[in-house]
Amino acid sequence: MKFHRKKQKTPRRWIVTVGSLRFETREVWYGARRRAEIEAENLFYEAYWDEEHPERQVELFSESLALNPRDGIVYLNRGIAYDALGDMERALADFEQAIRLCPKRAEAYNNRGYLRYKQGQYEQAIPDFTKAIDLNPDYAQAYCSRGSAYGMLGYHERAMADIEKAIEVDPDFLLAYVNRAAYYLNLDRVGEAEEELKYVLEHEPDDATRVLAEKYLGMSLEYRNNKPVDSDRNQ
Repeated sequence: MKFHRKKQKTPRRWIVTVGSLRFETREVWYGARRRAEIEAENLFYEAYWDEEHPERQVELFSESLALNPRDGIVYLNRGIAYDALGDMERALADFEQAIRLCPKRAEAYNNRGYLRYKQGQYEQAIPDFTKAIDLNPDYAQAYCSRGSAYGMLGYHERAMADIEKAIEVDPDFLLAYVNRAAYYLNLDRVGEAEEELKYVLEHEPDDATRVLAEKYLGMSLEYRNNKPVDSDRNQ
């Protein structure tokens, strides 16, 4: 899961009627609220750029939410930090709160589906991935994740169709090539799998994708040596 940035908002301009106690009081109240919102934003971005320290991220996101408790994007990101710490219960609670506050945010559904997938709840994960795709038809990660869930349930044609769709909508989404290589291995199409994996490694994947690609290359060697190979799926 990746952390999600916010869109910059255009500052509002307010005109206060001099001598109006009602407007002066209202302006003072709004000014305090705006200061809290600005501080919440600052805390959010301080946490956002500190991916290597999820404990600190949780603290900062929580401080941000104390100042602005209806910010769904902060819940979405704090859920990712909780997941990095292995606290899936709190991560799930934050993703569900993000969905309540931002019901049209595809990433919130995808991330909830991801947690359900990790817990082996493949049937429950698929509707979340589907909802994410409905909200964002070009969401390669959601197609790839749904394909993984379909594969774990034995729906291999659907799984491959989703992986192919992920590559179609985002040819640079290297994890989809890794997953396609995994299916090729299960079909004993070792040469095609190795071509996919070499392609991934030649295009500077992120660390997690690189590790998976290297893992499956090792599996291809086991295939060639007629050794047993596991058939797990990856997000």
